[in-house]
Amino acid sequence: MKFLIVVPDTNMGGVTSSAVNLANELSRRNHLVTFLDMQGDFLCKERLDEVVNLLSLTGRSRLWNLGEKDLKKAKGFKKIALAFLGLFKKITIKSGLWFRLIFKKQKQLGEFDVAFAFRQCSPCYSFVLNKVKAKKKIGFVHGELSHMGDISSWKKFMPKFDKIAYVANAVKEQFVKRFPEFSKNACTIYNTFDFERIYQLSAQINPIEFNKNKKNIVTVARVSQEKRIEWVPNVCKKLKEKLGNVFHWYILGDGPEAENVKEKIEELQVGDVLTMVGSVLNPYAILKEADFSVLPSKTEAYPMVVTESFALGIPLVVTDFPSIYEMMKNNVQGLIVESNIDALVEGVAEMINNSLLLEKCKQNITSQSYDNEKSISQLMQAIEG
Repeated sequence: MKFLIVVPDTNMGGVTSSAVNLANELSRRNHLVTFLDMQGDFLCKERLDEVVNLLSLTGRSRLWNLGEKDLKKAKGFKKIALAFLGLFKKITIKSGLWFRLIFKKQKQLGEFDVAFAFRQCSPCYSFVLNKVKAKKKIGFVHGELSHMGDISSWKKFMPKFDKIAYVANAVKEQFVKRFPEFSKNACTIYNTFDFERIYQLSAQINPIEFNKNKKNIVTVARVSQEKRIEWVPNVCKKLKEKLGNVFHWYILGDGPEAENVKEKIEELQVGDVLTMVGSVLNPYAILKEADFSVLPSKTEAYPMVVTESFALGIPLVVTDFPSIYEMMKNNVQGLIVESNIDALVEGVAEMINNSLLLEKCKQNITSQSYDNEKSISQLMQAIEG
């Protein structure tokens, strides 16, 4: 089959990783896959298999995301023209007129068997619906409705797709409950993973020398309010008071709240038990040697780090967002705790103190196999349905 995967950009994150994994998985199953980065940067190029065909927009279509950085680069008459075009975009973008006009001269792409608009947003949805020839068109939704804010700019496109694929049943249920008309084309397709890559990278040497006399905890996440990394210094302070200096917590990731978290670490004097590692190219070599991992997120759709942790045999302490119950069971692969600091403290303390529980969770995790058969089966059912 011929597949087209369209993303508005390839800024690395969970959605981009999932899109790359899907492209590679389909190509490894002998399908022909084309990957379109509407921004044209292809920041994920090294992650894509060589057989995946890369595609960019042409002509004025490349201005779909016209912004301040484009105006700064331009000079003379071009700067003036872009300024007027930017004003027009501001006036017309919410109605969808901007995308219809900016993509008007883009040559229609196709013919594909299936085209995916892989991120929920107007440019991605509009482009696939209007500028792609495909037998089936599937739009994806990667976030919880309850934490999305105003979705009016893109939800009007959703009924026009053959299918809308939500990355978890819990996410699908949120949308269908609020918008019953969306049930007609709703389906669930879980994220795909590059397990081969995970195992290869995890075999590399851990750049951090863990103290084996302590419980080593790892959190892999963007340092943002959605991930609640700002909670971690408070949790560490309470754990230190409760248990003493018997653990060390490492945060792998960067983001807008990084400086605030560093200041809090200093303020609460927990630098001896908490380290901000920052962004790392290979988190798996570090994660594989952790005693367990922690995900304190406020909202998640289908967090990739959960399955990645399990694939490496690492138990998890996680806050109770809806989709987590599709990914693990409490007291089986780890602990699901209430979404507050005190509950997180108790959950992490239990995992530190209870060696029998920790070992049981590890055994349960390693007794399972990890592959993409479920998500690919869901995808094929969506195509055939």
